[in-house]
Amino acid sequence: MNHDAARHVHLAVDLGAESGRVIVGTLADGRIHLHEAHRFRHLPVPTPAGLCWDLTGLWRQVLDGLRLAADHCATENLTPVSVGVDTWGVDFATLAPGGALLGLPRCYRDPAFHDAFERVTAAVPPRELYDATGIQLMPLNSLYQLESRHRQDPALAERARHLAFMPDLFHWLLTGVAATERTIASTSQMLDVRTGDWNRPLLDRLGLPHAFLQPPTDPGTPLGPLLPEVARATGLPAEVCVVLPPSHDTASAVAAVPAEPGDDWCYLSSGTWSLLGAELHAPCITDAAADAPFTNELGIQGTVRFLKNIAGLWLIQELRRDLERQGQPLEYAQLTEHAAAAAPFRTLLPVNDPAFAQPGQAIERIRRYARQTGQPEPESVGQLVRAGLESLALEYRHTLRTLEATLGRSFSTLHIVGGGGKNRLLNRMTAQATGKPVVVGPEEATAIGNLLTQALGTGRLAGLDELRAAVRASVSPERIDPSPADLDAWEAPAERYRALPPVQTP
Repeated sequence: MNHDAARHVHLAVDLGAESGRVIVGTLADGRIHLHEAHRFRHLPVPTPAGLCWDLTGLWRQVLDGLRLAADHCATENLTPVSVGVDTWGVDFATLAPGGALLGLPRCYRDPAFHDAFERVTAAVPPRELYDATGIQLMPLNSLYQLESRHRQDPALAERARHLAFMPDLFHWLLTGVAATERTIASTSQMLDVRTGDWNRPLLDRLGLPHAFLQPPTDPGTPLGPLLPEVARATGLPAEVCVVLPPSHDTASAVAAVPAEPGDDWCYLSSGTWSLLGAELHAPCITDAAADAPFTNELGIQGTVRFLKNIAGLWLIQELRRDLERQGQPLEYAQLTEHAAAAAPFRTLLPVNDPAFAQPGQAIERIRRYARQTGQPEPESVGQLVRAGLESLALEYRHTLRTLEATLGRSFSTLHIVGGGGKNRLLNRMTAQATGKPVVVGPEEATAIGNLLTQALGTGRLAGLDELRAAVRASVSPERIDPSPADLDAWEAPAERYRALPPVQTP
């Protein structure tokens, strides 16, 4: 690689459901070097239309981050060549023929989508829905959002030209080009994962519009240069190209798993949501997969992300927000310290129960469930957090064993990637509960997968094997090996966890 090419950098806009960042990635000598230009928090906001994302506020943060990235590049004599955006899945907005935004994107946690879920699953049996899409049935999926919005406003279909998922919206704001990236589209439960295209017969059967669904575009595809006004607002060169990353954040994270060739590995993408699964070369749509249930989402270069959605660190985030409201502002590291000092296996929670997915009142929800099930009621911060972390590790154990049984395989290593990997207590619990060697890192897997896919799209890397080789050369993951005694200690709690009843709504 010549010296000039080594000074060329890619920019990743990585938006999670709680925070966002803009990262500069320099690929040199087969390694990726990261510089965080900007980080910010964000949350959905209540509106008369429902729980929505503050799109204009997010766009301002993205522009600010790109301006700071441009300043860093100027200071370090680096040349930005491309930018790409990844976000969480399922949420979308629609664009009118003239390019106007037809309302804010709704947040997947809006309770209105539960009613739509009931209507859709009454019209099409759940097993048929799964067979049609290969996707785990969850009320947050785009299919139910579309049903809800179409029911509220049937004329929306007549006004809309393009349905844009969250990263598609930002790529449109950057370039003026409306495109639908394939990995984000695959989270919707409107795609036939076998063909990689929309399942229009399913949408017809449900009476849902689909003329505004564009053919999906593969990650690594150059979309076009920045709009002149974006270049002026950020100070980036006008020739900077938007290159589609795997724009579902989990797809980018899985692309950056530093797995060795020939290893039989599975992954856990850990963050607000946890996604535990395996990388396949074809979808697995079987009775066992449907019963689990596992989802088949698309990944980079024709791969399939066969995984299960798990509640993740959402409950810990909600606990932190509750404590802040009560005048106890604590950092995540402090919460973990409290949990480490608390007694083990005191209170267990069904972390995937829909009751724990709702925002607000996390402390009261946990205590109410403990009373309901005759368990000790958590009082201290450490007891509350430990209940969440241990229960999450037990859910990982159950999901991994179900994954192995469904695929008829035994995995030698569990790779943990994403920001949740910073929680070393949870990582250790996961190794102990699953009995699998755990390899932790990179924490910034999503940004790395985004950046290196841009490098693929601009011809600087040749394929997925070369991409993962660059990840392995760039990071030093931590390995945690459990002992037989560790696994034994988690056997009885695992039995308790499997027997937990669902939450009773008051």
